[in-house]
Amino acid sequence: MKLTGLAMQRFAFVALELGPVAWAGAVALAAALVLVAIVVPVYAHRGDALTSDIADARAQLERLQHPSTTLASRDPVAGLLATLPPDTDVPDFMAALQRRAEEGAVQIDRTEYRVQLVLGHAARRYRLSFPAHVDYPHLRTWLEGLIRDYPGLSVDELSLRREVDGGEELEAHVGISFLARTPK
Repeated sequence: MKLTGLAMQRFAFVALELGPVAWAGAVALAAALVLVAIVVPVYAHRGDALTSDIADARAQLERLQHPSTTLASRDPVAGLLATLPPDTDVPDFMAALQRRAEEGAVQIDRTEYRVQLVLGHAARRYRLSFPAHVDYPHLRTWLEGLIRDYPGLSVDELSLRREVDGGEELEAHVGISFLARTPK
């Protein structure tokens, strides 16, 4: 205890000798130490993330330098064809298209069909073009559902015209394409 009392007396003596400028410096030093204790772990974590990003970039560079292991060396057409439904599913798709239109309050008056061989005759592109009468929310829901459920479908054309100023119903012209695998 005697040592502690002596240390307290020394501290009080030094404190009186230093003055207010030295105390301000000591407080600033203490604040800097607290700030460093808070900031260093944050930046250490960011450094780990950057190290991980660098490792990922090096792995990607390695894959690009050795093309035998990259996607580019694989046949992209074969990969696309594997995702397409077979040609025999087209009648089911056409029926589902009409059924969904009726359920979604989309009125289709007539449909024009065109068929074209694509991807080196490995697939058929069914191009459908039709006018539709519908309000915008129903049209959007109907098209989003088709795109989501049929990976071989694309919306190629969409034009909208309001029949009456301020009216809800639209006169839409829709062009969609549906790709399907041909039999080998």
